[in-house]
Amino acid sequence: MTERLYYDDAYLWKFEAEVTACRNGKRPGTWEIALDRSAFYPTSGGQPFDTGMLKWKGGSARVADVEADADGEVWHTADKPLEPGTRVRGEIDGERRTDHMEQHGGEHMLAGALWEKLGGVTIGLHLGQEDSSIDADLPEGRTHLTEEEILLLEDTVNRRIRKDAPIRCWFPEKEELKKLPLRKEPTVKEHVRIVAMGDFEMVACGGTHPASTGRIGLVKIISVTPARGKARITFVCGGRALRMFQTYMKYADKAGAALSCPVAELSRAAAELKYRMAEIQKKANRYETEDLLGQFRAGENREDMPGAALAALTLPEHESKAVAEAVSRYIAEPGKVLLLSVGEKLTFARSADVAIDMNALIKRVARGGGRPDMASGAGIPECIGVARKILMTERYQAAAGKG
Repeated sequence: MTERLYYDDAYLWKFEAEVTACRNGKRPGTWEIALDRSAFYPTSGGQPFDTGMLKWKGGSARVADVEADADGEVWHTADKPLEPGTRVRGEIDGERRTDHMEQHGGEHMLAGALWEKLGGVTIGLHLGQEDSSIDADLPEGRTHLTEEEILLLEDTVNRRIRKDAPIRCWFPEKEELKKLPLRKEPTVKEHVRIVAMGDFEMVACGGTHPASTGRIGLVKIISVTPARGKARITFVCGGRALRMFQTYMKYADKAGAALSCPVAELSRAAAELKYRMAEIQKKANRYETEDLLGQFRAGENREDMPGAALAALTLPEHESKAVAEAVSRYIAEPGKVLLLSVGEKLTFARSADVAIDMNALIKRVARGGGRPDMASGAGIPECIGVARKILMTERYQAAAGKG
């Protein structure tokens, strides 16, 4: 069993150890190395593994993954093999570890506040590369939090962070463990490790945490969404929260400058701009619709189909709403048949008094379908000419004449 040095010192970035075993890794070109003692954290409890280096006289290997087996042995996935008995110096990526400790410490604070203020019970932690999340069982099966509840949690947690309360981690004796006011029951029976943050959070946990709440820096909730009947709370802490704030402010300032308003007025200005754009688009659609109707009528040929006006047109890209409106208005008039290609989209339509099955027609020349009076599909502009020739046959001319 590997002696886990991070239990006693989560800031131990360098340590000396001896190789006890080496075996082939799960991926080609990798090996799994066991040490008698290690400060590398293995993936567990939602917290990802540490990375870093193993160095020895005359060489070094990069540690890309760390896992622990059921017997308590910690295996370090490296890009080089090592002989048992080799003395090595382990060096942990301190920036990655610090980030993980900030996220994990913030999760404890958030879970504690959620339990205390709203009666929510946290079920697991997922610490991702960009953000982290916890799934919570809320009273009455709720899967959302109100804006006021989110602010309550954030204010509670960040106020406690600013207290810079000490974070203590230890393995209590069984009698002491029974008396501790834990937030929830431990998931293990033996070697229970307790993490206490000030006088407001205490729970069993085997992960790494900052030395005090102040080192968490800041906790910001990003979203609360339903997930498998639970409330999934996504958040960032520490350096991640700072970087997110910097990004938001950068683009919020640019948006404010573009809209000539302070950041606090962005929502109002954006809503007003959206309304104005919608009105402009409506006007543009009306003009485009009238223009299309004019092109349909200018393209009519009554000699192709006795008793009906056939417009067979190939046009460049247009606003889809304007096209749909123009087609509907065109075939609302009697005696109209329209074969239309706009970009790669085909529309075959006819008036109610014209007896042509447009669904059947479009399937003969392209991929598509629809109703007898209107069908759409995808095809090349040449499909329009083919469909026009079909309509000019005696069968379709006779059908049109009967209508």
